[in-house]
Amino acid sequence: MQRLLDRDLLTALVLFGVGAVFSADGGDNLKDWIFPLLATYLVLGIATALVLLVILKVVMKSPPDIVRLAPEDRISNFDVVVFFLIVLAYMFVMYGLGFWLSSFLMLSLASVYLTQDKTRRNVGLALGAPLAACVVAYFLFTHVFYVPFPKASWLPGLS
Repeated sequence: MQRLLDRDLLTALVLFGVGAVFSADGGDNLKDWIFPLLATYLVLGIATALVLLVILKVVMKSPPDIVRLAPEDRISNFDVVVFFLIVLAYMFVMYGLGFWLSSFLMLSLASVYLTQDKTRRNVGLALGAPLAACVVAYFLFTHVFYVPFPKASWLPGLS
């Protein structure tokens, strides 16, 4: 029973779930979906490798790496929940504000929230890094890879 709480097995199960959700509808045109399909196959491949690793650990009779929730981990668990809520809000806001503005807002919120020392300099860096990442990603994905992105439905002039 302890073997079922192994970190690698739990991670593999989560990755199989993510892969199943994202492989459900690949779309009609393969050209538009090649990157998401490759990413899905990569996630499923990593999940398979983790299951094989767990099987190898069982055969080698090595002790499992059990997930333990200690009281001192409560702060980091709260941070994970807050980050999950930020990402969940991002998924809903993305179609309203468009991909690039909502991505900048999500990355900025997460970056500022996860900054430990909230000095003016650190908050500036926490806002500058997402801005730089979004600008570089915009030019890379729109002008080099020609990836289509969701348009803003709430503010159509933004996208």
